[in-house]
Amino acid sequence: MTAITAPATVATDGLLRFAMRLDAVLVGVTGVPFVAAAGWLSALTGIPVAVEYGLGVFFLAYGVVVYLLAGLARVRPGGIATIAANALCTVGFTAAAFAGVWPLTGWGVALLLGGAAYTAVIGAVQYVGLRRL
Repeated sequence: MTAITAPATVATDGLLRFAMRLDAVLVGVTGVPFVAAAGWLSALTGIPVAVEYGLGVFFLAYGVVVYLLAGLARVRPGGIATIAANALCTVGFTAAAFAGVWPLTGWGVALLLGGAAYTAVIGAVQYVGLRRL
């Protein structure tokens, strides 16, 4: 007589958790200079100082929250929220770069488009991780 056993389940949330943690660390670390050197960044980019401070605080909070979400037993809801946030940031950064609401310098346009590219790529990686669940 042969016993039939179900194959061991394999965790498939590794990519999503990794991408969320990587995103949290990179964005959180990016928030530090936005807060610490907002005036200098504003002069370099043309983005108003208040917006630089606001982005810096948002980046710091985002980093903490997303890192905590990546550690939850059920990572799916946090992953969906993180992917949505990255999609919104991609659209927002792109719109800000081309809308003409601020007197952006070349560095400012590059910063916003670089941020849009980053959020699009990391969001896509997180989406792939979500689909693997």
